[in-house]
Amino acid sequence: MAQRDATTREGALAMAGIGGLLRWLGLVPWMVIAGAFVFQIYDVGGILGGLQIQVFDFYQRSAPRAYTDASVRYVDIDEESLKRIGQWPWPRTTMAALTTKLHEAGAAVIAFDMAFPEPDRTSPDMVARTLPSGTEWDAARTQLSGLPNNDVKFAAALKQTPSVLGFIMTERDTGRVPILKGGLGVVGDGKPENTVPQFPGATVSLDVLQQAAPGIGSFNTSPDDDGIIRRVPLFVSLKGKIYPGLALEALRVAQTNETGSTPSFLIKTAGASDEMAAGIDPNRIVSVKVGAFEIPSTRDGQMWVHYTNGKTKRSIPVWKILDGSADMAQLEGAAIFIGTSAAGLLDLRSTPIRVDAPGVEVHIEALEQMLLRQFLERPDWSPAVELGFATLLGLFVLLAIARVPVFWIAGVAIVGVTAAIGTSWWAFTERGWLLDPVAPSLNIAFVFAAASLVKFMRTEAERRTVRSAFAQYLPPDVVEAIANDPSKLKLGGDTRELSIMFCDIRGFTPIAESFRSDPQGLTRLINRALTPLSREVLNHRGTIDKYIGDCVMAFWNAPLDDPDHATHACECALAMMDSLVVLNRELTAEGFYQSHAVKPIDVSIGINTGVCVVGNMGSDLRFDYSALGDSVNISARIQSFAGNYGFPIVIGEDTETVVAQKFAFLEVDYIAVKGRATPTYIYALMGHAHVAETKTFQQLNDVLKKLFAAFRTRDWAKTKAAIAEGRKIAPERQAIFDTYQSRVTHYEHEPPPDDWDGAWSAKEK
Repeated sequence: MAQRDATTREGALAMAGIGGLLRWLGLVPWMVIAGAFVFQIYDVGGILGGLQIQVFDFYQRSAPRAYTDASVRYVDIDEESLKRIGQWPWPRTTMAALTTKLHEAGAAVIAFDMAFPEPDRTSPDMVARTLPSGTEWDAARTQLSGLPNNDVKFAAALKQTPSVLGFIMTERDTGRVPILKGGLGVVGDGKPENTVPQFPGATVSLDVLQQAAPGIGSFNTSPDDDGIIRRVPLFVSLKGKIYPGLALEALRVAQTNETGSTPSFLIKTAGASDEMAAGIDPNRIVSVKVGAFEIPSTRDGQMWVHYTNGKTKRSIPVWKILDGSADMAQLEGAAIFIGTSAAGLLDLRSTPIRVDAPGVEVHIEALEQMLLRQFLERPDWSPAVELGFATLLGLFVLLAIARVPVFWIAGVAIVGVTAAIGTSWWAFTERGWLLDPVAPSLNIAFVFAAASLVKFMRTEAERRTVRSAFAQYLPPDVVEAIANDPSKLKLGGDTRELSIMFCDIRGFTPIAESFRSDPQGLTRLINRALTPLSREVLNHRGTIDKYIGDCVMAFWNAPLDDPDHATHACECALAMMDSLVVLNRELTAEGFYQSHAVKPIDVSIGINTGVCVVGNMGSDLRFDYSALGDSVNISARIQSFAGNYGFPIVIGEDTETVVAQKFAFLEVDYIAVKGRATPTYIYALMGHAHVAETKTFQQLNDVLKKLFAAFRTRDWAKTKAAIAEGRKIAPERQAIFDTYQSRVTHYEHEPPPDDWDGAWSAKEK
């Protein structure tokens, strides 16, 4: 049996014409997992890294760092301060007064997120140089030159306070360098100056100011390619020498003890004895220790910043400090940064939380995390763990997919992706770890997709043999059902409610006679007529059962479930009439009716709803997918009666009951069809519900009600009067009135029996 199944399977692949291709395609999933492994290691083009930081940004926006007051304050040069004090830059005497006031309030450290590279132009000696020449200005020039220099005053204030001046590294050598104020040591054999961000130049404050300030720190930020600042440098390098960042230097100066000494920086590299591992760059920075604080570092000496939502009360406007209206008590023991939020001073930065954050807030957020020891970091082991997790789960998916249904493997893949994302989120919110869920998720997804595609192509090739064998004589939906489940390829059927339609071309005999000398032309015409009619069946979710000459049989609600089958059948009938209008317009334009002298193509349609048996009907040698039952017979009968009423679409009472509110119907008969004792009502489908509101419909409906009431009570005189009235109201509907005129004449000669219920007994099919 196994050999027979294998032969059948190979035969299926051969018939599909892709057997050899599929054998090669079997290698694709293995190539995908190998490619994903290499891609995850090297991240060609930075694609994974870009997706990774987008996920980390989403985490920051979803769970920003909860603000805890770490006594870090922000003295803001805001728009109001510029309005009150004057345009920037302010005189250094103003900066000296501000520094002194902050020191007197008990500030632990005062950090300037700015540099002062040029002399103060408002200094008396500088103003003296701008005075016009002439003896009348000599006295003023002499007096101004003898006054203290503003930069000297500012330097004196800096020297007396725990202050940190800022500088910024540049891409151009300015010929000046910052002064390194703190000591620096390295644990391990690494050379961090080769690892940290390197620059060719720097913009620094005046020498008199640098020499006076206890601290000097870089206020460079480290935006990624998209301009968003996610990390802040702890150190930067200039000409082989490294300097601390502003936040780190502020932390050092803030720890000055009573003797005036400050701690040094201690950089721990991967070359340290307890950090070195095979394949690890010994120059990579692991952490930085300054005084009582140890800060985890990225390999290049940067610190991930976990931002708060920005809605904090850190900032105090400068003008409130200077005029004494600020609550100075909140500055005692605080680390104070002086910066600007004024848009005109162009110090706004983009962060994962905000697009317009003041640049100084990056350093504030960093120092807060240092003081609170609440760090955001990407552990050294994270890339290896992510790579191993992604590869192992990818291999599991690849090996399992050949042995169990794809559905179950899809569940495993979804669980794997969910685990990667869930673990990453937990690590971020609970441990402050940045673990990448992107690479493992993509690895799993790509391997699953590749393996599923190959398996699908194999399965589809096998199904194609079934489709090829049965598509010529079974409806497409049935072929698909058999291809998906070959066990359905057996005799028998299901009992279910169907809506059945018969659609027949009226006056076909004269049309066929006009093609007596051209039978092939008749075939082309029938095909041309049946094509739009069949298309409407399929467009309205119907199943074409069979073609009987010029007649189409179709039904709804099998093989696929269709709760609105009666509605779709009626809508299909109306659409068929519209398609015939288009067809007849085309045939008229082609001169068909003129050359063949026949009437335009018209159809009669019968629809009925009821319980039937639907399935594979026939013999063991040949069978078709079809429907059997009383409702099928009624549908065929009422279609054949449509010409008696002059309406193209007639339906049975079971259909009308279901869709009465959706369409406009006229009752046209109460009849016992041949071979069936129980009579049934027949209705003409006139259109959608709005048609019932027209005057023409209402007049015709009223006269038909009069006609039926008189006819079924044997009042032949009133019946004939109603017929006469109807002929005047609707002269185009003579057929139905002719039918009832004939029946009245019949009953006048052969009265119905005493127990007659008003139904007409049809003698013909």
